[in-house]
Amino acid sequence: MAQSLDVGVPWIMCQQNDAPQPMLNTCNGFYCDNFVPNNPNTPKMLTENWTGWFKQWGGKNPHRTTEDVAFSFARFFQRGGTFNNYYMSHGGTSFDRTACGPYITTSYDYDVPLDEYDATISFQGEYYVVPAWSVTILLDCKNEAYNTAEITTQTSMMVKKPNEAENTLSTLKWSWRPENMDNFLLKGKGESTQTQLFDQKVVTNDQSDYLWYMTTVKFKKRDPFLGKSMSLRVNSNQHAENEKFNYVFEKDVKFKSGRNVIALLSITVGLANYGAFFESKPAGITGPIFITGINGDETIVKDLSAHKWSYKTGLNGFENQLFRTKSMFKWSVESVPFNRTMTWYKDTFNSPLGNDPVVVDHMGLGKGTAWVNGNNIGRYWPAFISSENGCDAKCNYRGAYHAEKCLTNCGEPTQRWYYVPRSFLNAEGDNTLVLFEEMGGNPSLVSFQTTRVGSVCANVYEKTIIELLCDRKPISAIKFASFGNPDGNCGSFEKGTCESSNNAVDILAQECIGKEKCSIEVSKEKFGAPDCSGATRKLAVEVIC
Repeated sequence: MAQSLDVGVPWIMCQQNDAPQPMLNTCNGFYCDNFVPNNPNTPKMLTENWTGWFKQWGGKNPHRTTEDVAFSFARFFQRGGTFNNYYMSHGGTSFDRTACGPYITTSYDYDVPLDEYDATISFQGEYYVVPAWSVTILLDCKNEAYNTAEITTQTSMMVKKPNEAENTLSTLKWSWRPENMDNFLLKGKGESTQTQLFDQKVVTNDQSDYLWYMTTVKFKKRDPFLGKSMSLRVNSNQHAENEKFNYVFEKDVKFKSGRNVIALLSITVGLANYGAFFESKPAGITGPIFITGINGDETIVKDLSAHKWSYKTGLNGFENQLFRTKSMFKWSVESVPFNRTMTWYKDTFNSPLGNDPVVVDHMGLGKGTAWVNGNNIGRYWPAFISSENGCDAKCNYRGAYHAEKCLTNCGEPTQRWYYVPRSFLNAEGDNTLVLFEEMGGNPSLVSFQTTRVGSVCANVYEKTIIELLCDRKPISAIKFASFGNPDGNCGSFEKGTCESSNNAVDILAQECIGKEKCSIEVSKEKFGAPDCSGATRKLAVEVIC
């Protein structure tokens, strides 16, 4: 499969001596001079030259001398090597409980050239300050050209404005209609029938998020199940509850004598697309499915997994394209219900004025899908609120990054605003918004807004050039500026313990106000030379656009 992609460059596989052709097998280790590729036409490559080793609790500190690393490097090339890569060049700290492996310490220093602490490096008679968790690149092995901790980037803070056009959503009435499920639910018949439970991907072929599983259960009048306390238990790999996978749905049920229809709706929220054998990860209702009942002291269990199951892909509203701007189906404007499951809503609005990007605020909705002028702008789920804990007021880039580091947005919906390209909108006349609400929400809270850059920030070290750029708007004010050791993040900068006596706000105001873009050199000649106890000075600035 990899080779069939025809990517135009060779594939490599490290640490696998039997890597199949045409993959190029490579070596990882302390010494790879004796390594021989499994194909005489494969270059001899060292993809991990281990410069050190990790430390374990209760063990001693490992140390590999520089001379031995150099010997390994030279010996490898002496014996036909073509490529050497060091593992590692930079060590770090696994903060909190992120250290992995059996008994490995929090320090993953690895005895590498650059460790996890700030250091002043002496190199060829010159001294260089290397901040923690950074790499410095020297031009011609002398002049510092770049340091990863001292990059000059701009941060843009976006602001949103209400739709200033007349006749917005808040001034018009919603129309609605229910998702029609009666026609097939009462009959329990779909498009195909099998005597087993199928993975949702197999049935829908990824053509819809929705799949109905339906079966019929018949009871005779004297069946021991009837009149007893019964429950339906469904094992699934659901997506639509506020928990992940391996979900068990259980609910008390009542059956009648004769024919009973059980209809289960399975909903996916995207499918796995990475990881080994991702295509085999299950979706939908894979079972088993049981009916249980109590008959005296006896528990009766009826397994429905091998019943005749009927499948229907999609929902009627999608098949009838209720999301189209013009629909042949009747919509009601009377007694519009809110917080109602499986409901379609429709309203019209005028395109927001100006050229700024347009967003629609889904606050108040539950879970579903939205369309603007027939264009699907995506699934929404603002009812799924993130947990209150785990966010960081300040983000420290030093230390290994992981998915739970530097989080924001605690206690809020994961996504609230949805981008609507202006190419989707009618500049003149009405635009149509259609919502399909699965869980129940309040569409009257939905609103269209525009978004633009409200302010921009930079936090750069001395001896660099700062560039501030407002998006097609002039810089109107300097909200914050301090040269020394300021702290905080964009939007919440604070003065540090040392600051230049030169007024950085005045300097920035003179250089930047009224311009869409301004550049200024961050130097002691421009901003002064505050005494920051030897630490590298930096400038933090936030300007209003």
